[in-house]
Amino acid sequence: MNSLKNVGVAVAMLLLSVPTLQAQDSTALNQSEKIKKYKPFDANLQLRSLYIWRGFKVSDAPISNVDLHYKSKDGSFQTGFWGGASLNGNYKEFDYYVSYTKKGFTISVWDINNFSDFPNANLFNYKKGTTSHFIDAGIAYKFDFKLPLTLSWNTIVAGRDTYVKNNGKLGNAYSNYVQLDQVLWQDEENSNLHVFAGGGFAFGREQNFYGNRPNVVNAGLTYNKDLLLFKYRLPVSATAMFNPERKIGTLQLVASIF
Repeated sequence: MNSLKNVGVAVAMLLLSVPTLQAQDSTALNQSEKIKKYKPFDANLQLRSLYIWRGFKVSDAPISNVDLHYKSKDGSFQTGFWGGASLNGNYKEFDYYVSYTKKGFTISVWDINNFSDFPNANLFNYKKGTTSHFIDAGIAYKFDFKLPLTLSWNTIVAGRDTYVKNNGKLGNAYSNYVQLDQVLWQDEENSNLHVFAGGGFAFGREQNFYGNRPNVVNAGLTYNKDLLLFKYRLPVSATAMFNPERKIGTLQLVASIF
């Protein structure tokens, strides 16, 4: 009798536990679906201690920048708007971009519109002599090594990257920027250390968008890590940048708020 009683109790407990187990499985499934749910549109905010770009100190003051974009379901295609402004109001930028990534290759085109030095800038003005825009087209390949290596080439194909021809007219300089970025160290907690070096040049002339002669214009180290603040993950990065052509260097800190 005791054996039958024990069996009955066990069966009853098993039946009672089934709804709980089903609820737990359902909750886990819902959480998984929530994590993997496709969001075609998104926006991101970053704060920077200052702003550096390809060896330029674009802003000495802290800035905030926002990226509003659309991304395809497989993540390969992205297009959007990127804008930044310094806290002291001296730096202002509003860009459009499109990029496509497949099998390690990334192709991108940016309409970069830094109008900080153009107080009366016309957003729709693309004339060589007066525009605040320049169009930057690039291709990059990420080698799938244990410590990834990325090689990129960018060319300014239109806009305010110009020179004066012999006939006195303005011509496009088509300045190029080539960069190698090598991961030196990484761990399983999204921390890594990169070393990078980039050079600027233009075919057929010494002066280019990045300097007065072909030279290394951007070299240094970038360290990335995630900070945990009350269960909130905050990606941050620190970059030490050196520009041998302009003989300058600086340190930038970036925090990706969301």
